Amino acid sequence: MTVTTMMNEAMTHSAAGTEPNGGIIARATALRPLIREHAAEGHREGRLVPAVIDALAEQGLLSLTVPQRYKGAEANSRTTIDVLAQLAQADGSTGWTAMLLNTANWFATTWPVKAQDEIWGDDPTSRCCVVLAPSAKGRRIEGGYVVSGRWPYASGSYAASHAIMGFLAEREDGGTGQALGILQPGEWTIERSWFPIGMRATGSDTVVAEEVFVPDHRVQFFTDMVEGDYKTELRCSEPRTNAAFLPTGTVIFAGIQIGLGRAALELAVERLKHKGVVGTAYTESRNSPVHQVTVAQATSKVDAAELLAHRSCRDIDEAALRGEYLDTLARARVRNDVGHTVTLVQEAVDALLKAAGSSSFMETNTLARVHQDVGVAGSHVHATPGIANDVYGKLLLGADGPLPVHV
Repeated sequence: MTVTTMMNEAMTHSAAGTEPNGGIIARATALRPLIREHAAEGHREGRLVPAVIDALAEQGLLSLTVPQRYKGAEANSRTTIDVLAQLAQADGSTGWTAMLLNTANWFATTWPVKAQDEIWGDDPTSRCCVVLAPSAKGRRIEGGYVVSGRWPYASGSYAASHAIMGFLAEREDGGTGQALGILQPGEWTIERSWFPIGMRATGSDTVVAEEVFVPDHRVQFFTDMVEGDYKTELRCSEPRTNAAFLPTGTVIFAGIQIGLGRAALELAVERLKHKGVVGTAYTESRNSPVHQVTVAQATSKVDAAELLAHRSCRDIDEAALRGEYLDTLARARVRNDVGHTVTLVQEAVDALLKAAGSSSFMETNTLARVHQDVGVAGSHVHATPGIANDVYGKLLLGADGPLPVHV
């Protein structure tokens, strides 16, 4: 495939800027009734039903981050976050599945064009799943690595054609480092292993590969990617490939939390407008000051979470458009913002369920599923507040020693 790298092409791609694409977001909003209709079935099956996957694909919502040269949207971070929030408001697992597939697709855009062509050149509808953890060891041979391994928590893997999997690999200097390799269709299988209390329909099962040869052009080292040293040849013409690696792969979790927070507000507020308050003088919760304050505070927390996420998106997108890579402190702040988003939404949803009454915790109540989804989604290592607070605080104070995680 011939790729244009002239500056006029860069101007075309830059047109997306940092603002959300309302048309794409509207397509996500329009799918919410369909997603809700199939949410319970997906929860039982442990994966999204084909009708939902097909609808997402038909509306271009699984190719948000695919480059325009492969007929993708090449959307900015803000648009991606807002789409994910719309999907998660209908069903957390649907938002999460779309999140991981789109993020893995964006990761793939940082590989050489040869590797990208192998994914999308013949089939622009191809999709990637990803597991960053190096759950395998690669054996170095001429031209690449032979990899065998098992990678749990591969969200959306059943809907993916390619798999980006982490493994330990020998570097040119003789040392060993964490690498990511792209596995082609037919080189990996899926083993059912995902049986959580929340986010049940994400299909976060285990990817298995045996003695797969991964050529060098389909391998990148994790530490290089963390610092923005990507192998793509198109950074001058495709600003999205200048985006910071881990912040781009972290801010997405905020979109899921925001959507789940909105879902809890929608469901709880509707219930509280008509629910009584047993044992009190209030015949309806809507007239109870306690419930009024609870709803106001919960709404403010979800709104604050959204504002934090949008700030992070703006920082990522503006830097990418300038061709600059976010510095360490800015990258740590994105992770911290996402962690705080998790805290805010968890607090809001906890309060709303208690206000809505005991029946909100019944298995058959959608609010209960939202509550479980918020807890499971907020437990992801890149979303948990504690580690994010630790890293950001260390940088703000100039603490001695290395950081405990990459940012």
